[in-house]
Amino acid sequence: MSDVESPELLMVRRPLDGAPLGTVPVSSPEEVKAAVARARKAQSGWASLELRDRVRHMAGFREVLARRAQEIADRIVAETGKPEVEALTEVSMVVSVCRYYERRVPRMLKRKRVRSGWLAWKRGYILQEPFGVVGIIAPWNYPFILSAEPTLTALFAGNAVVLKPSEHAPFTGAILNELVADTDLPPGLLQVVHGHGETGAALAASSVDRLHFTGSPSVGRKVLATAAHHLTPVSLELGGKDPAIVLSDADLDRAARGVAFGAFYNAGQTCLATERVFVEASVYESFLQRLTREVSALKAGSGGEAEVGPLVLSKQLEVVEAQLADAVERGARILCGGGRIDPASNVFLPTVLADATDRMQVMREETLGPLLPVASVADEEEAVRRVNAHPMGLFASVWSQDLSRARSLGARLKGGGFSINDTLSHWAVPALPMGGRGESGFSRVKGDEGLLSYSRSRAVLENRFEFRGEPWWFPYRPSGRRLVRAVLAWEGEAGIRRITRSLGALMGRGET
Repeated sequence: MSDVESPELLMVRRPLDGAPLGTVPVSSPEEVKAAVARARKAQSGWASLELRDRVRHMAGFREVLARRAQEIADRIVAETGKPEVEALTEVSMVVSVCRYYERRVPRMLKRKRVRSGWLAWKRGYILQEPFGVVGIIAPWNYPFILSAEPTLTALFAGNAVVLKPSEHAPFTGAILNELVADTDLPPGLLQVVHGHGETGAALAASSVDRLHFTGSPSVGRKVLATAAHHLTPVSLELGGKDPAIVLSDADLDRAARGVAFGAFYNAGQTCLATERVFVEASVYESFLQRLTREVSALKAGSGGEAEVGPLVLSKQLEVVEAQLADAVERGARILCGGGRIDPASNVFLPTVLADATDRMQVMREETLGPLLPVASVADEEEAVRRVNAHPMGLFASVWSQDLSRARSLGARLKGGGFSINDTLSHWAVPALPMGGRGESGFSRVKGDEGLLSYSRSRAVLENRFEFRGEPWWFPYRPSGRRLVRAVLAWEGEAGIRRITRSLGALMGRGET
């Protein structure tokens, strides 16, 4: 087998040393169109199933997923180099989301009756219908969970899916197709296409009915522009520069452990990673000592006892090293780490930088690596101002023993949410919607919002009983005018005036 990538084959390499893992065929634009057509054919039957039958099929998928968890984790480890426990966590969280939607789908997607207001002789309700075929473009940092969760959500809502996994982890994405084939889900319901950005562009430009992209803001803009030609609805889950604010009354030991976990889990290759820390000046040095102690104890490497694994992409390692050099040049202090474990390795030691300023690249640009800058702030007002000045707004953590103070501060931060005295754990709660604002995107995944985002509502109004015509139909009559005036009074007034003025309008009082 050649270890040289060709235009027709995608070479997959092991992050630790670049050794080849295998190849997959690159999908041409014509093959992408054909995959969409196959998915559309399968979708019509899938969407016509009763909700309980759809849920039953998806429960079978969950059981297969749980049985093959170790196999999936092994594939994740091979393509990303992350510790096995982190790979198994990806699988377990997908299982949890699947279980959550099994309970929620019958309630959230069923026909919903609504009040018809003053139109008492009519009945209104809302139907939730699938889009049709959903295109999903997934990233490399969490190749299973960020492929599986949107795929499963779309399937639960009655859609078919065409998935384009990351070119850096195609085998992990492709395993979803294998899992579907191992269940009684309709053949063709999930299609997987492979390739670089050109394949993703072909999917975005295809006839899919909805598109979901997870990745960088720069590529997200291109996806949005391409989809705009067909007015295809798009959801974007983009980057993060998540802040942690450590207040003077925080439990500093817990804060140091939590911040270290939030920053260096998956070697920092997490859009929700803690990438900026703001600490009140009165506890700044004390917090730094604790944080440095925690981070220095982390085991960096690949396999075995490693807690911080290699970076998946060599170009991401270059980003980390460039940001580190810029920060040091601008006055940052390296408290621990500061380089690779070996010049030829993609493993970068978890690194803490003190005295970070907003002029540094590491405070302004997404890192996606094991590099954590810490800044001192005079008070919480300065922390809020500096956090909100950044164009990204995904998630934040607030560290304080005063719950009321932490809630108040968190509510002032721009973003999709915040944790108090914790970080990253919110992703393990299937009921919590996740997403950001600004350059972090504008959609929501997970929770009821995530489910509803893969369906469209259809309004239906029907008569309980019928007259020869409606009062407002042609020709216009005095009775119709009186009815309109009565509605205005009923909706615009309150209390006893609401009743008297509405009745008066119906009887024509005050008309000339």
